[in-house]
This record gives sequence, C-alpha cells and structure tokens, in this order.
Amino acid sequence: MDDPNKLVLWLRAGSDGQRMGGDPLSHHLFMLLVLKGQQNSNLVFEVRTVSEAKPAPDFKAAGLRKPPAAVYQEETYTHEDDIVELLERWTPRRKQTEADDATADLFRHFAYFIKDVNKCPQALLGELHRLDEFLGSCGTKFLAGDEPSFIDSVVLPRLHTIRISAQALKDFSIPDDMQHLWAYLGRAYKLQLFTATCPCDQEIILHWAERPDTPDISSQRRAALYREKSTFTFTVPGESTVSTDS
Repeated sequence: MDDPNKLVLWLRAGSDGQRMGGDPLSHHLFMLLVLKGQQNSNLVFEVRTVSEAKPAPDFKAAGLRKPPAAVYQEETYTHEDDIVELLERWTPRRKQTEADDATADLFRHFAYFIKDVNKCPQALLGELHRLDEFLGSCGTKFLAGDEPSFIDSVVLPRLHTIRISAQALKDFSIPDDMQHLWAYLGRAYKLQLFTATCPCDQEIILHWAERPDTPDISSQRRAALYREKSTFTFTVPGESTVSTDS
C-alpha cells in the first residue's frame, strides 16, 4: 500500500510498455516534479509508467483511465493543469511574462509543420529565431534566471522534441547559427534534471510518427526503433552526436 503522503505521478509508457513515452507533456511534468523536489525536500514522490493498452492493477484500482495522472493523499488528478496546480503547493511559480511571450507560439508552429499544415518551415524558423534572440538578450543562463524554473520545464522538452522529431520525420534541423538557443540546450543537456527525465530518441520519433496527422515511417524503420537500444541525443553542434544507455 502506497504512503498517502507520497505523490505518485503516472506517465504514458513507450513502445515496450515500460520506458517513458515520447510525448513532451510527460517530459514536462516529470521534469517539473523533479524540480519541485529539488526546491522542497518535503515533496516525496515516485514516477511510474503505464501502458494504456494494459494498465497496471494499481492504476486501475485508483480509478484512473489514462496517463498522465497523479495520486496524492488519496486524491486523483487527471488533467495537466490540475497536476501542475498540485505541484505548486510545494513551491509556487512566479510569472515570467517576457519569457512566456517569447515562447508562446513556438510549439504551435512546430505542430503546424510536423502535421504538414504548413509544409514550409519558415514560421517555425521565425519562432526559433525569436527564442534565440530572447536568450541572447535576457542575460541569464535559463529563460527566467541562472537556474531552471517552471518555464524551462515547459520549453526545454518542447525544444528537444522539435529537434529530434523534425529531423527524423521532416529532415529539418535547427540552424547551427542559432548560438544562444544551442547554448541553452547545451546547458540543459548537462543537467540531470533534464537528462534523467527525458524520453529516448526512439520514443520521441515514434510518438510523432504514430499520430494519424504526421508523416509516417516505413514498417522497417518502425521495427528498428522498437528493437534499438535507447539513445539520447544530448549534444550540440560541434560535439559528437549521440550518447546511449543500455
């Protein structure tokens, strides 16, 4: 029986039913939870993955239907906003209007591009350039200071999924000359807060490829992604390309 004072966060499992799925929402919530735990030692938590096709007995026993979901003090939270509000109990966030404005449209334009609503990447490139300029002007290591904060837990998973999935499915790469953006990603890649909560490249690609409105991949490529060891691209231009785990 779980300790009711331990927060349990359920995230969508990946293709093997165990490793974390590749959706940026899961990465965001996992990263945010770890960040809150670093900021407040009273937060005791556990993160579990669950297959929607074969949900675990304790997931079903909690009355949950699909991830993401959280259970705390015998209460369930099944919507992203409710989970975030729950986590705000430990360390409330501060509004970061300028950073919010600089990143507000980034993921929307990525979604248009990956779904072929916009076949040309110019709108996405414009938003990436906007973020690059903001990072160059803000004078801090992260979006709202020299330490990662709530907004980084939103933007970094999205930026990373853009990097991995757009390259795999659309042959699109973030331009090397966006130096401030790459430096920002490089700082994230050196943080356990980011790397320990990040899905592998294979799951990120599969997450987007398996949507009905995005470019498909061949059955051979899909099978290879299922079989491959988990790889994590945690490098920036000028470094070697891929790190792996077993």
